[in-house]
Amino acid sequence: MLAGPLSNGELRLPFGDQRLAPIAVHDLAEVCVKVLVDPAPHISKSYVLTGPELKDMYGFAEDHAAVLGRQVVYLPEEVEAWNEAFLDETVLQETLGDPAVARHVAAHLRIQTMLIAGGRHDVLSDQLETLLGRPPRTTRWALQNNTRLRELAAVPSH
Repeated sequence: MLAGPLSNGELRLPFGDQRLAPIAVHDLAEVCVKVLVDPAPHISKSYVLTGPELKDMYGFAEDHAAVLGRQVVYLPEEVEAWNEAFLDETVLQETLGDPAVARHVAAHLRIQTMLIAGGRHDVLSDQLETLLGRPPRTTRWALQNNTRLRELAAVPSH
């Protein structure tokens, strides 16, 4: 999915100028373990969990460029066209195996792209830091520690 655009130095997403603060998967896993190991303090609570930085896709393109050591530009796409191009249930089924799971994932991602594009996730919270007991990791950290990023962004040989 991302291999083509990233290898061309393009981050193509349908989010316009909207901002969001994604959570590094490492932090999400750590906070889930903490809650599962000691659930009592979290009963009947809900949290607004965000990463430490609220920024737009142009900022995330800069993070990709810094990690990859080459130019990466953000190219905004129209939400419906992007969803049609990238959330093909047949392709997802090949990856996920189960058609029901593929339909569910596609539906979930379609809703999320619309919510993000509509500004629904333009929030920043310190609740993840409080739960972790340390500052959350940045998107750039997550990219630097993504073992597959360079493979996905490899420039095709001619």
